[in-house]
Amino acid sequence: MKRIIFVSHCILNTASKVEQDEAGLEDEYRERRNLMGLVLEKDIQIVQLPCPEFQIYGSRRWGHVKDQFDNPFYKERCNEMLEPFFLEMEEYCSRPDRFQILGVVSVEGSPSCGHGLTCRGDWRGEVETESRFREIRDDLKMKEEPGVFMEILEEGLTARALKVPVLSLEDMCKVISSL
Repeated sequence: MKRIIFVSHCILNTASKVEQDEAGLEDEYRERRNLMGLVLEKDIQIVQLPCPEFQIYGSRRWGHVKDQFDNPFYKERCNEMLEPFFLEMEEYCSRPDRFQILGVVSVEGSPSCGHGLTCRGDWRGEVETESRFREIRDDLKMKEEPGVFMEILEEGLTARALKVPVLSLEDMCKVISSL
């Protein structure tokens, strides 16, 4: 039986992430290395999901919050990106004798691909003064909820009656370790 995971794009391609201080990503990178080691050791197949932020805004984008992506235009684009992956999941799930999807791996804290944690804030408008910048920055909050892309993914899974869990990097490592 082939075991398969679907991963958020930046797990395999960190170049797609918002430009930031790499030192702040140390824990995430350690978990990513752990996952990759386990995937190779246990012969797990990997399918890379698209990055909606990179595809829509490119590499020179600023960091965003869920509230900015929570709109019909972004959600529709996420649906379009996910459609071929839903079909792929449906095919794998239709053959439980040959395939097992272990889950989708999220990137906690992401406004798109977080599952149990995403960043929120009432970000909008121009940042024309230092005080306006501080006001916007100080509004940032981490919330225990999914990002927009993961919400759309879960809605699609439910609509298709696909029982595919969405897990953090850490939780997926635990699942694979137990195999």
